[in-house]
Amino acid sequence: MATAPLIIMDPAVASPAVIAATAHANDNLRSWTDDRRAKLLLASCAALMPHGEWHRAYHSYGYGEGFRYIGYRVDALTAIRDEHGQRALDLYHAEGDPAYAVFALHCQSASVTDAIDTACEAALAAKMEG
Repeated sequence: MATAPLIIMDPAVASPAVIAATAHANDNLRSWTDDRRAKLLLASCAALMPHGEWHRAYHSYGYGEGFRYIGYRVDALTAIRDEHGQRALDLYHAEGDPAYAVFALHCQSASVTDAIDTACEAALAAKMEG
């Protein structure tokens, strides 16, 4: 684990707001799953998986089916992820291109369904070992 934040933009163009957004990082920018509230909710989901459903998403290029979890814990996790994304987008609008890396990393972060799956797999692995 790194001991200092990794700042991926040129210091000459990075503003104090962009630097402040990355100051809490270790190896990369903090993911929404590192939020204290998200960790508690993901642990709850790992202990007792939420219900899920198959849904069909329609796009301009067609449609596809996918699985997603449903329920109040999933709604809370979605709100946390959206909050982190909104902060990254606001920073990008305020600072411009130097802050795009913050927003791009959020866009590439795990979805709520993927985060729940990862938490459940880790909990199952821990049970199998011990």
